[in-house]
Amino acid sequence: MHKGNLLKYLSGTFLLFVMASADAALIDRSGGFIYDDVLDITWAQDANINGWDTWDNQIAWAASLSLYDSVRDVTWDDWRLPTALNGDGSDPCSGAGCTGSEMSHLYNVDGITPLSMSPFTNVQSSYYWSGTVYVPNPNVAWHFNFIEGEQLANAKTSGFYAFAVRDGDVAAIPVPATVWLLGSALGGLGWLRGRRTV
Repeated sequence: MHKGNLLKYLSGTFLLFVMASADAALIDRSGGFIYDDVLDITWAQDANINGWDTWDNQIAWAASLSLYDSVRDVTWDDWRLPTALNGDGSDPCSGAGCTGSEMSHLYNVDGITPLSMSPFTNVQSSYYWSGTVYVPNPNVAWHFNFIEGEQLANAKTSGFYAFAVRDGDVAAIPVPATVWLLGSALGGLGWLRGRRTV
């Protein structure tokens, strides 16, 4: 292959890789884990591990949850309930059409509903607790309605479902692979450049 064509090929391959990474949103990491590369969080694939319970019980359940990852042979025990705050940390959006919180993003941006739940399982046509307290009243917390896509607040004594989520990506292997691919492409470009100047 001519050096100029090889250079174009390597550049094009790298660009396609970067574009594909930028377009991704929900990635099935196998082993029961779904990674959202926009929010940089990992969801438990099963949206109904613990069933229906009060806010305090769901908070305690998430904090003590340990899920074994058979793909990576590790147990993840840093779970929590999703936050209702917007991604920038600002106050929760109330009502339908919100996109800033983790569950509202899942519903309104990624299109996850009880009727269209893939790659998740067991998404209930019901309410899910967030881990965010309603500031005007400490006896109330935010929840998300997966029936109509609304984020609302309700008494913590109510019984709702819980979605387990953790910060970051469970897949540690793709990061070094990405670095290797980038390094190889840059090394190839450097080699071609060096040969051109000789």
